[in-house]
Amino acid sequence: MNEISIAEKLTNTDRIGLKECFAPVSREYDRGEIITICSPENDTIGIITSGMAYLSTINTEEQRRILDYYTKGCVFGKHFLPDAEDKLFYVYAKTKCSVEFIKYKKLISCCENHCAKHILMIDHLIMTTARKSLAHVEILCQRSLRHKLMSFFEYLRAEENSNSFTLPLPFSDLADYLAVDRSAMMREIKRLNDEGVIISEKRRITLN
Repeated sequence: MNEISIAEKLTNTDRIGLKECFAPVSREYDRGEIITICSPENDTIGIITSGMAYLSTINTEEQRRILDYYTKGCVFGKHFLPDAEDKLFYVYAKTKCSVEFIKYKKLISCCENHCAKHILMIDHLIMTTARKSLAHVEILCQRSLRHKLMSFFEYLRAEENSNSFTLPLPFSDLADYLAVDRSAMMREIKRLNDEGVIISEKRRITLN
């Protein structure tokens, strides 16, 4: 994913310089552990350096909703969420996670040298976060369950640059992410297989 492209542009000296620019604080989290509550007073952002985490909320019927998933290189924080005083957004570790926390002001304010590596990192984090969020909105706007699935599959195909890819989420979590019923989703995936639109082997999907 885009983490590879930015890594190729940064030398070892650049990476050391970024540590000095951002002064990140590194922390480790076990599976299921809450990483952060995205509250108004929380002025830090997190960058996943290993593992996977979910951005979640609870609706009025006490049902969990997965609003986003984060893998290596993804960034999260209240600054990337809409203002919603009546909702509690939280990020928790789906797997064992390593996270680097940075003060938001340090991210958006270039260091006194206005170094190119800092600008490159800002562009990478903000643009990829916005692109991923817009992709999720587009998926949710699809009118049918089939179109939601196919829209998500097309997004993954573009990200992986391959017709074959592994779903990043377990099926139960994928249903939450797509805001659909899991049983109905599994039936639709079976229909897509039967019609030859896709070939699925557990979480491995191939688009025909």
